[in-house]
Amino acid sequence: MAKKKIMGVMVLCCLCLLVAGCWDRRELQDRNFVLGVAIDMADAGVQPGLDPEQELKVKETETFVQPNGRKRYRLSLQLLKFATGGAGKDESSTYVISNTGESFFEMVRDMLGQSSRSLWFEHLQVIIISDAVLKQTGLADIVDFFKRDSEMRSRIKVYVTPGTARSLLEYEPPSKEAGGMYLADLIRLHSRNNHIAGSRTDLGYTVGYLDSKSNILLPRIEIADKVVKLGGSAVFKKDKFVGYVDGYAIAGLKFMYGTEESAIVATDCPDHPGHQMAFELFRDDTKLTPHVEGDTIYFTVDINMYGNLGELQCDTRQDDTLDPQYIRRLEVAFAEEIKQNVLYADRVFRKEMQVDSISRFAGKLKAYEPKTWAKIQDQWDEIYPTVPLIVSVNVTIQKVGSHK
Repeated sequence: MAKKKIMGVMVLCCLCLLVAGCWDRRELQDRNFVLGVAIDMADAGVQPGLDPEQELKVKETETFVQPNGRKRYRLSLQLLKFATGGAGKDESSTYVISNTGESFFEMVRDMLGQSSRSLWFEHLQVIIISDAVLKQTGLADIVDFFKRDSEMRSRIKVYVTPGTARSLLEYEPPSKEAGGMYLADLIRLHSRNNHIAGSRTDLGYTVGYLDSKSNILLPRIEIADKVVKLGGSAVFKKDKFVGYVDGYAIAGLKFMYGTEESAIVATDCPDHPGHQMAFELFRDDTKLTPHVEGDTIYFTVDINMYGNLGELQCDTRQDDTLDPQYIRRLEVAFAEEIKQNVLYADRVFRKEMQVDSISRFAGKLKAYEPKTWAKIQDQWDEIYPTVPLIVSVNVTIQKVGSHK
């Protein structure tokens, strides 16, 4: 019995030796960590300030012979620099390399000719796509490589820009943090910024919407000189890019769907036009409901909001915020502003874009009225722009702040 125990211990020790350590271990400095990806058309500019002859030489050097397809896209990668003893405090923590082609996988592999280390995508933070690319092809073709590669993560942020995507990767944040991480973090507080479409816009959700043939909203990002701003949204009908909507339409959409968590609503004071007051939302109860009466389909959205009076630029010498009647007038003014915001968003998406944003109306009709949905689902794209929306809003101001 004792011999069996000794043999068992020896076997366990041998097994521990086999499983100890990392058999495929690589040192951090032996990998190039990709933090950001930018996708432009192949004819997009390489670097600002280069003359045409220099730009042509750069393009010829960075790319490869392509026997099939054509030079269609410019793929740019932002790589992390590891700090060295001689690095200056103002030196950028990243650098960018590019390649042109049609297959993103082929371009990535050919970029090993520009990199002294293997390219590692498990820490990829953001994918930025130029709308020039999306006007030429569908979103599904662009993200196919990223959804198949096992190194990609579902939480990668996906943005659309009306400018050159590479220029955003070359942007150096004033905080001196790595650019890809900075760009990805811009959307972190989207629930507190009504003007950003940030809910369910990661790569995983985007792929899920594409698989289910749903409409998609992706955040819009722009750069001008040294100013980067996230706001508004790119709108996709299935995987086809149809245009942009502004931040005010996104705010109305969030109110309609109840996806905001802490919104600010500003409007004119009832007795002092031209002077603003602001309502800070803490909690809401929003319900979007479909109705079918014979052959008529319409939707109602009932919004109840609760929060604080966050700012009042009115003449407080005449107006008393402790007066319940005055507070009720403010509540009515805020409710009207929210209603107009929702109607504006509905008009933009339903009348102008003719796109059921993220297919929320279709989903509600399918859930509440499955028999009706079964009859009209093939004609929904034509029916949706004609479906009325009735909006009801009620605002309750619970506190007026630390000063009356």
